[in-house]
Amino acid sequence: MNRPLLSLIVAFVGYSLLNISQAGQKIGLSLLKIRRLPGSLIWTAATLGTLGAALINLYALSLGSVSLVGAMAGSGLASLALFSWLVMKERVGAQELAGIGFIVAAALLIGGLARPSGSQTPRIEVLYAILGAVSVVYTVLWAVFHRRNPLMTTVIAGFSGTLGGFVALFQKLSTTEQGRSQSLARGLGSLQKQPGLVSETLSNPYTLAWIAIGMLSMVVLQFAYRRGEAIRIIPSFSANYVVVPILGGMLVFGESLHPLQWFGAVLMVTGVLLLTLKSPGCKVPPTVSP
Repeated sequence: MNRPLLSLIVAFVGYSLLNISQAGQKIGLSLLKIRRLPGSLIWTAATLGTLGAALINLYALSLGSVSLVGAMAGSGLASLALFSWLVMKERVGAQELAGIGFIVAAALLIGGLARPSGSQTPRIEVLYAILGAVSVVYTVLWAVFHRRNPLMTTVIAGFSGTLGGFVALFQKLSTTEQGRSQSLARGLGSLQKQPGLVSETLSNPYTLAWIAIGMLSMVVLQFAYRRGEAIRIIPSFSANYVVVPILGGMLVFGESLHPLQWFGAVLMVTGVLLLTLKSPGCKVPPTVSP
């Protein structure tokens, strides 16, 4: 199996674990109001699941391009829908089945045209500039809409998803030769023995950066969970989570997608929206007060 295709399979596993764990966080927070200990245990286990998903996706990014792996970011919602149907016995209707179908078709289209990523030197200054600009924009929007609960929830979730998308970019950077050349392990290894790729990847400053950004994304998402409904949170989070790595892969790493892979990315976002937007007549979960 070629490395790009393997990276997409690994990414599917990672994003599936991520979305199921995010659902567990929401369940844990809701249960905290009634039964503190079970709610805390569920939230803690789900949070550990999100950390495990980050490591799985790090491995996926070491195998393939950030654009391809990022385009798979919505695929975990299909696993979440199946999990909800099989385990939680929730109803899966025509809209949900269509969403799953769109996501599966997108994954096949993106994966079928996967090719090795380029070797262009990462433009680190561009990465930091985009991260700073986007953070300022979302912070301003958060301040402007802080009294409008529906809009504020969408903004906060979008900010969290955007930060999550930057995690993938910093993870990819940590796996490159440029990132690993700055690792503590390589500095110590020069005095002893040649360090391994894993130790170089986990001990360079860009790994610390993606861990910090990932934690910030999780904290921001908790604000969204406490103030809004899942129907507003998940689509906004997921759309940003898919788009940021694709655009960042092009601007920072010089990657490109085949036109049909772009179509696959659109199918992926469409499938995400079908899975997360409630159809008419569906009961929307109550808002969780801060």
